[in-house]
Amino acid sequence: MKKLSKKLLFVLIELKKVASSKKKILIFVLSLFLFFLVFLFFTFYGSWWRFWPQNIKASIAINRLAVSVYNNQDCRDFCYFEQLNYEKVIFESLNNKRIFNRLIRVIFNESDNLNWRLRVLDIILKSEIIDLEYFLGKAQEFIDNPNNSYQIKQVLILNFKINLDYAQYLDELKSEILDGNLNSLEIKESLSFLLILNELSSDLVLEILNKSSDISLVKDLVSKINSNNYHASLFDNDSRLEYSNILEKIFLKFNNYDLRSLIIFSLADFLSENLKEDYSSLLQKLYFHEESDKFSKFLIADILNSYSDKNYVYPEISQTEWNDYYNFSN
Repeated sequence: MKKLSKKLLFVLIELKKVASSKKKILIFVLSLFLFFLVFLFFTFYGSWWRFWPQNIKASIAINRLAVSVYNNQDCRDFCYFEQLNYEKVIFESLNNKRIFNRLIRVIFNESDNLNWRLRVLDIILKSEIIDLEYFLGKAQEFIDNPNNSYQIKQVLILNFKINLDYAQYLDELKSEILDGNLNSLEIKESLSFLLILNELSSDLVLEILNKSSDISLVKDLVSKINSNNYHASLFDNDSRLEYSNILEKIFLKFNNYDLRSLIIFSLADFLSENLKEDYSSLLQKLYFHEESDKFSKFLIADILNSYSDKNYVYPEISQTEWNDYYNFSN
């Protein structure tokens, strides 16, 4: 009986040891699992993602940057520097083909967010493209499809105009502008694109100005032409005079101080050229026109008095009226 009791006691002690060992193992496994969960949490929601290997870190940075771009269209201060940090990590991994291909899929995926795609394209363009032939092939396919985003097309063309065939796209773009298939913002951005590409013709400008009733678009186009004296290379003598006559019609059509001052300065730029008399007479006509406002007449008088012996009278404008004028212009 004593022997049996000893054996039972021995078995109980051994079972207790085993249970204690299993408990320790279980605690260890649970602790390890808990640590892993904490690590994952701070990886996705904190700064511990930096401890992962470079390629995994780049994938996390891509995801984080995408979320930030989606949610913060007007990104400033902390958000701005946070995005720059993500970009830096992505940039360091662009020589990895898996990361590179993932970004290429984003750029040419029409169902993805446009701002995110443009951001990724900007990152790619800042680096040496590891497979340029593949990238250019995808870019050409994208440009050839008339349904694809014009913003992506235009960035691609401006950066790879030597490598891409885009003549058909330019013809389609100009037709869409004239046919009214684009909204005002799309036209403005496309005109800037054509201007940079040196593909903005005088015929296109004249036709847009003749057709458009959108004061914002007209103002934007006249401002573009005024900048850097672009009209000197855009127009010959005949088209320049036609442009000036159109500006006169626009001046009388829209009673807008900003647009009218742009037109006056455009005509003033022509006074120093060969057809001085024609442009001087146009300004005189606007000065004496009954629909001209007193602020425009003041500006025209100031210009004409600088270019002629005649003395054009400045309209009387009170300080209150000047204040209202500047407030309206701003």
